[in-house]
Amino acid sequence: SDGIKYAVKSIHKKKILESKRKKDINPLLSEIEIMRVLEHQGVIRLYEIYEEETIVHLVLELLEGGELFERIKQKGTYSEKDAMMIMKNILEAISYVHSKGIIHRDLKPENLILKSKDNDYDVKIADFGLASFIKDGEKLNLPCGSPGYVGPEVLDTSFGGYDTKADIFSIGVILYVLLTGWPAFPGANVNDIITKNKIADV
Repeated sequence: SDGIKYAVKSIHKKKILESKRKKDINPLLSEIEIMRVLEHQGVIRLYEIYEEETIVHLVLELLEGGELFERIKQKGTYSEKDAMMIMKNILEAISYVHSKGIIHRDLKPENLILKSKDNDYDVKIADFGLASFIKDGEKLNLPCGSPGYVGPEVLDTSFGGYDTKADIFSIGVILYVLLTGWPAFPGANVNDIITKNKIADV
């Protein structure tokens, strides 16, 4: 009625019921629960949930600028000044996410969405499919994330687990990509990338 446009993500209930990460954790339900908690200008907003007999509809903020990944491909590299403005927005947003006791675990340019096509800086954190609630002092052990962006402590069990600092490592890699236009851990295949990522061989 007010003319504001929204995005709608529709999920079949069957997929929600079949979705499992651990015995007692349903990642799709967990993602919805996490997004309900978050309300920050640097995080994609979940407004409403509508349930039908076979489908659940998530009403989300409409972001029309596309992935930061695509913008980097178009621009090649960012100047230090431009990268600094983007990083400020990302760090403020992840600081808020962490303050709510949530770790994202999959920060990468593909999961950072620009609000509009005309702005290179107004970026929002999206895709909380691998996110998890985490308590102060708690360490998580489930290895997850995207090769080339995950913290070494996520890949190497000798660290004894990981916490929200793993997200900060990922943001550091994103900064590297913004400034150079290249991956921090290039490789011929996924195993090469993971090997370099694990020992932080930039």
